Amino acid sequence: MNRPPCIKTVLILCIAVLAIGSVLCSTSFAQVTSGTISGSVKDPSGAMVKGASVTITNPANGFTRTVMTSETGDFVAPGLYPGTYTVTVEASGFKKLATSGFALSAADKLNAGEFVLTMGAAAESVTVSADAGQVQLQSNSGERSDLINSKQLNDVAMNGRNVLDYLKLVPGMSGTFDGHQSGTGGIDSYNINGTRANQHEFTIDGASNVDTGNNGGTHVTINPDAIEEVKILTSNYQAEFGKAAGGQVAITTKSGSNQWHGNGRFFHRNEGLNSNEPFNKYNQLHPKDPIANPPHNDPGLYRYNYVGYQLGGPIKKDKLFFFWSQEFFRQLVPGATTTFYTPTALERQGDFSQSTDGEGKQIAIAGPNIVNNKIVTDGMTDAQLKVFQNVQKILNLYPLPNVDGYGTGQDFNFSTTYSAHAPRREDILRVDYQLTPNERLYGRWIHNSENDASPFTPFPGPFGIFACSTSIQFAGGCTQKHPGWNFSANLVSTIRPNILNEFSIGPSHTLSLAESVGGNISVGKNGIDMPLLYPLTQADSIPDMHFGGLSGTNFPGPYLGATPWKQANTTINVNDNLSWVLKNHTLKGGMFYQRNRKDQIAWGNINGEINFDVGPTAPDTCPDGPCTKGDPLASALIGEFNGFDQSTARPTGYFRYNQLEFYLQDTWKITPRLTLDYGMRFAWIPPQYDAKNQIAIFDPNAYDSNNAVTITSGGTIDPEAGGDPLNGIRFTAGNQIPTGGWNSRGIMPEPRLGFAYDLFNNHRTILRGGAGMMHDRVQGNLIFNPVFNNPALVRKAQVAANNIANLPTLQGDFGNGVLGGIVGAARDGKVPTVYSFSFGIQHELARGTTLDVAYVGTLSRHLVTSRDINAIPYGYAFTRAAQDPANFEGGVVPDVEPGLNPIYTAAGLNYSGSLAYGRPSYTNAPLVPYKGYDQIAYLQFDGTSNYNSLQVSLQRRFSKGLTFGAVYTWSKSLTTATSDQDTQNPFNALLDYRAAGWDRTHVFAANYVYDIPGVSKHFGGPKWLSYLTDNYQLSGVTNFMSGTPADTGNGWAFESGAVDGSNMWGAIQYYYAIDGSGNPITPTVGPPIRGSRDFLRSGGLQNWDMSLFKNIPFGERYSIQLRLEAFNAFNHPNFNSKNFNVNVDHFPFQWQTGDSIAISKASNWGQYTNTYNPGVGSPRVLQLGAKFYF
Repeated sequence: MNRPPCIKTVLILCIAVLAIGSVLCSTSFAQVTSGTISGSVKDPSGAMVKGASVTITNPANGFTRTVMTSETGDFVAPGLYPGTYTVTVEASGFKKLATSGFALSAADKLNAGEFVLTMGAAAESVTVSADAGQVQLQSNSGERSDLINSKQLNDVAMNGRNVLDYLKLVPGMSGTFDGHQSGTGGIDSYNINGTRANQHEFTIDGASNVDTGNNGGTHVTINPDAIEEVKILTSNYQAEFGKAAGGQVAITTKSGSNQWHGNGRFFHRNEGLNSNEPFNKYNQLHPKDPIANPPHNDPGLYRYNYVGYQLGGPIKKDKLFFFWSQEFFRQLVPGATTTFYTPTALERQGDFSQSTDGEGKQIAIAGPNIVNNKIVTDGMTDAQLKVFQNVQKILNLYPLPNVDGYGTGQDFNFSTTYSAHAPRREDILRVDYQLTPNERLYGRWIHNSENDASPFTPFPGPFGIFACSTSIQFAGGCTQKHPGWNFSANLVSTIRPNILNEFSIGPSHTLSLAESVGGNISVGKNGIDMPLLYPLTQADSIPDMHFGGLSGTNFPGPYLGATPWKQANTTINVNDNLSWVLKNHTLKGGMFYQRNRKDQIAWGNINGEINFDVGPTAPDTCPDGPCTKGDPLASALIGEFNGFDQSTARPTGYFRYNQLEFYLQDTWKITPRLTLDYGMRFAWIPPQYDAKNQIAIFDPNAYDSNNAVTITSGGTIDPEAGGDPLNGIRFTAGNQIPTGGWNSRGIMPEPRLGFAYDLFNNHRTILRGGAGMMHDRVQGNLIFNPVFNNPALVRKAQVAANNIANLPTLQGDFGNGVLGGIVGAARDGKVPTVYSFSFGIQHELARGTTLDVAYVGTLSRHLVTSRDINAIPYGYAFTRAAQDPANFEGGVVPDVEPGLNPIYTAAGLNYSGSLAYGRPSYTNAPLVPYKGYDQIAYLQFDGTSNYNSLQVSLQRRFSKGLTFGAVYTWSKSLTTATSDQDTQNPFNALLDYRAAGWDRTHVFAANYVYDIPGVSKHFGGPKWLSYLTDNYQLSGVTNFMSGTPADTGNGWAFESGAVDGSNMWGAIQYYYAIDGSGNPITPTVGPPIRGSRDFLRSGGLQNWDMSLFKNIPFGERYSIQLRLEAFNAFNHPNFNSKNFNVNVDHFPFQWQTGDSIAISKASNWGQYTNTYNPGVGSPRVLQLGAKFYF
């Protein structure tokens, strides 16, 4: 229950740790920006050369470092920034040997191999190039990692220029990678080696770039042209890497050099260049086919124009360099077609004389101030007139009808297809400074500007936000401002030739602000003074009005209570690493500290939510033949609602955490052929907390059944019966629970072990393996609801049928409804833990081409899960105690339910559950174990997953003419919960152990860049001919992947207590499933049935992206590149979801005595219902581009 220490305390602790000398390093791969080059020096006889001078030089910026070989002839040079180096060896009595072309990436441990000297004078020299294939071999570590280099980033096109899409080229990845536009987010769109999608770390130059709210968004983006490389650690990495357990993605930005370099670029996409979506084509030919998507599904405007440039060079040669990049994104993002019914001009005036329902039946309304189907304002009281005028003003904000056909079976009179504006800008500046021969410093700053605008759209909004969520197209729409910045500073100091220290600091920040445009939903601007329970103190939005009960009519459903919405997230990382080369040991240690803060306002209906139905305006009879009785719009205009609720406030959470990690490791070169890396990391990951102690958690152990409220058969609280309505809720404010909601686990060890063995002592075949244990911080969103739904801060007042005019008189009345949105949590607070292991072999097939084959496994334990602990226990609805006497003749529960269906009798039961408490009202409230509450999402750390895979990679990277890569993963992922808040079986989590939602059995990806040979030289043609026939490049990406698991569907499968896949129907415990042949199993009474996810699969994906470039050189320094890029070049249709719905002859609550029970597949069972769209696999998209290089 101790509050996490303040920053000062943690920093003092960090300094103390460093001073003691168990020097510790930054976590996550993110914070490690430098790499290491090692090798050995021999004489012509094969003997090791001791005391040779080895100079490592980066020709681009003039940087040099000199180390000496050890007694065993080995050398190690840590702390090198990514780049291409030349290694020069000098020793007395030998010729100088210079070998160029060693490409070093971030956090890399590059084995440069053996340097065999030749007898001769030191003034003589030998110059050679590094073996490209051997450079790719990882002979100094057992980690599983991969690299996306600058050639791939420049020449392999990705739709939307989203750098995260390049991760599809790495083995062990599963995901659709649908980045078709520039924007933050996306790191949760893929899974690495069977870990959850929100368990990754993503850094830029060592600075974390993760939104800690969901662990899936980013603070900033960076375009591929500004990136030097992307390094991905996927499994059993060394102790120096931590913070996240599910893989590390590290970006290194480009830097300036002694030569001036730069480019200008332009990319263009337009809907006129794209192919049509398959279902759109089908609809045009078969507009009445019920299995197709609805008509009026025309694509919106699809227009993307990206303009950018960059420049890098020396400020002072060999001393000070800069790199500057800027890119502008003009994006029109197509949205789905929206259809709904909007009030006609007459209806807004209260005139329903011309109104019909969706089937064309005349509407008849009756009630106070209604004459001849018209609402008459003459004679209204002031209060009634005020309501009419305010509702009228709100309805006038709705758009007018724009399509015909309503009343002929069509349920809408308004249709629109919108495209959201998503303009963005990226600014990037990096400065590198060689302070002294022993000190190097760089600073890098990235700034993003983003101001998205779109119509109001269905929840959660066009950019994944909670505000601006409604299908109503209010004039002006909504904007989301999303600026962000990320900064990194890094200092590398050579203390002694064999001791080096690297210090870095990396703050990062993002802000999101969503609001309506021009006050288009403002009550103040529109002169609306609607009577409510509570005044609008935190928002200026019109109430959410819902209309129902009118046959064949699709009314819009607004959710405006979260508008405006704001959140800000800031992280600060501090890292220090020390490397010490001691004979054949490379010791390394360091620390990592992160401070996080996230301020976010809750979403909620403080503007009021009003439900209108046909009932208040329904006449007793139809005056002239068939009609539809009542209209919800008419009910609204006279203020008669059938339900109202309003929250009292929208709390702001002030979420914080501190995290400290430290480690010590050794890379031990036991023999020239065998390297062992081992180490131990220690992590302190206390829970996130609210700085104002606003957290409320339900604790089952604190619930007193003797002080429980009494629930009526209708599911409401009986206020006369007494009891504590907050029974079991505990608050951090009174130190009743730990400040983060659950306990801290203290300092946790994380052992790591890896090896690499040169199998044949020729540096061509390397046997590698390793294992490691990592912990992961859970997403911040888990603790948001315990603040946002804290009943001490906010309550939701609920009012049954009444009139709007009466609401002010009911202020302070919270009604008798049960509490919803309450969260519980296990006090033990176990931290998600991942155990990763691998064993494989790397082999150089030919010069420049390597093959990697490995088994990779992952075991995840203590994963976050969520289950409803207030679900009705199995079988309780069948007991006598659960039966409501009011549902039986004479008010007495008999020994056996009259007319009991034989299926229950056969199961040994005396009651069907249909007559239990709450059943006639379709509510579970009287039967749940914790009275006074709706569902209680109880967070536990008991989830588990297992992943096993075969991974194959074939790479040819550092070669001219042709570079390529091909990866294949054959895997199986099993888990009890796919994501943190997957609803689990309330009583037996093992019933949910099945194929993970991301499981794809087969995943293949290939990429290539081919320089097409010129032909002009073969004909002796003039130079102008070469401009037509030479300097072409062909590049592309090919993807094949299996479909993901799928569940059967039924509208009743998701009631309280239901389990996705095993399909439990609430209190009436009927279960159905699918057998291994895909046939439905008839519903039975009894324990749950295993789900169908192991048997059913959605559609797979086949995608070919291809690009053709024409390079036009102008001398040696300048060139123009023209680009034609085709995504899904062959326009292969990629269908995704299938219809796996089942039909039951009776809904659960309608199963009466004597009814038969049967189940069958939907008529179009197994047929595709949608496609992979947008993003990878979508219909063909063409992009035109041009670049100017100098």
